[in-house]
Amino acid sequence: MAAVFFGDLEPSLQALLAQVRSDGGEVEAVVGCSTLPEDAAADAPTVVVGDSNSTESGNSVVGAKCTADAVEELQAEVSVAEAGDVGERAVVSGWKMRHRVGKAPPERKLNSAHITALERTLQDFPTRANGEVIVPEVGVTFDSIGEAYDFYNLYSWERGFGVRYGKSRLNVDRVKCMQEIVCGCSGKPRATNSHSTRCLCPALIRLLRSKDNGWYICEHRDIHSHDLSASFGERVHWPSHKHIDSYTKDLVKQLRENNVNLGKVYSIIGSFFGKMENIPFTKRALKTLCGKISSEQVDDDVRKTIEVFLEMGAADPEFTYSVQVDDDSRIMNLLWTTGKGRAQYHYFGDAITFDTTYRTNVYDMPFGLIVGVNSHFQSAIFGGVLLREEKVENFEWVFREFVKMMSGKNPVTILTRD
Repeated sequence: MAAVFFGDLEPSLQALLAQVRSDGGEVEAVVGCSTLPEDAAADAPTVVVGDSNSTESGNSVVGAKCTADAVEELQAEVSVAEAGDVGERAVVSGWKMRHRVGKAPPERKLNSAHITALERTLQDFPTRANGEVIVPEVGVTFDSIGEAYDFYNLYSWERGFGVRYGKSRLNVDRVKCMQEIVCGCSGKPRATNSHSTRCLCPALIRLLRSKDNGWYICEHRDIHSHDLSASFGERVHWPSHKHIDSYTKDLVKQLRENNVNLGKVYSIIGSFFGKMENIPFTKRALKTLCGKISSEQVDDDVRKTIEVFLEMGAADPEFTYSVQVDDDSRIMNLLWTTGKGRAQYHYFGDAITFDTTYRTNVYDMPFGLIVGVNSHFQSAIFGGVLLREEKVENFEWVFREFVKMMSGKNPVTILTRD
């Protein structure tokens, strides 16, 4: 029994225990207890060698009882555990323990000086002889699980498979401390005789928490039990490749903020991948992303519009605007005019024309101008309006508010498109 037990110990500790045996000392294995038995403690001074954190993890403590003659030599090989531990336990020097995560934030704090995993692997690409761009090596660190998912998803696009989230593990504080990102063919089919792609594929990366609340790859399995997708047309149909990574999302967001339309955005992204067929997501996925970005910017656009009106009001004391909102406090119609427009309307406002010929790209709201003609046959803009819908009640609100802004003066003639 003792020989089998000692065979599992580290070589340095095996040599030490062999020396104790050769000196005629008593050596006894103590397995499954955190302190020595009472009868053993009475025979000789003992030291128990094992995992000092095994009580917390629920694993049984494995140790060895030695005679007093070997205590000094044992102290050279072990470091005594903290005084608060149960029993006289010690930890073998060089023992590799997993970092215990307590109450931790979901991701690591951003650091502008930190080089991301994607940047590092792109920098190392010229030195790699195999020609691979993305390489998920063991030890690569990430700020969040989402960054690791995007990194592994780019690697899967290059190799020809898809990915998804796999098993995860929580600690006692209900904080995630382990996450697997597996191949799309991992696991068993949910139903027999189905067209499921799941075939127990073992490929995955396993992520663990780091001490700075980041994540690192502790295991990478690169063997697949299925054929990989050879062409880009096949790879784009993996569900994970309909997902757009965070780096591309930032690029799309910046382009949309500069009013670049959807077709040009798709062409610009295609130029980064060499040609349009190499883009790792469909145009429909890009359209869905642009819709989400637009909805996220709705509240911010309203704030920016009001800020612009306040700046115009500070520069032009005669500037005025009117807003109509619905029951949910959302803007329905927006009308404004400048001091110059009000002055021109006083002299040339007998005949005006109103037409909604333009629509904004993001909100599809009709934009209209109230225009007249001065004595030099030049166009004079009296006001502008944004409408949610071209309905009778909305037009009634526009002209009612417009007359109020113009000090109650009604136009004599109104020319419209219809």
